[in-house]
Amino acid sequence: MIWRIISPVRARYLAWYRYRRRWTRLMTAARLTLTADGTTRVPRLLSVRIGDTADRVRVRMLDGHCPADYENRTTHLANTFGAHGCDAAVIGPGTVEIVLYQHDSPEFPALSNGLKDAA
Repeated sequence: MIWRIISPVRARYLAWYRYRRRWTRLMTAARLTLTADGTTRVPRLLSVRIGDTADRVRVRMLDGHCPADYENRTTHLANTFGAHGCDAAVIGPGTVEIVLYQHDSPEFPALSNGLKDAA
């Protein structure tokens, strides 16, 4: 019963901590901002859904961006947000959903470094 009270608070905190508090800086690092006339425009963060193994972040694309801009930067986004992996897909006009895999999960198999024991 206590988990039903704690879970929404935890989700709001993690959404702020992982994404909202540093959104502009991380979008700039991932090269998804546009600068014109001395003004930097940042993709708008529409919503964040925190899951057990993956977070879903919905973003409004900037004018001039295309879905491939996000799909081609999934590795950048995963590294920028400290996730194990990332997928991006268009879910509506001008809207992209970025799925960030935060923990090892069946959705995103653990990566093997290919090293064998030296013995």
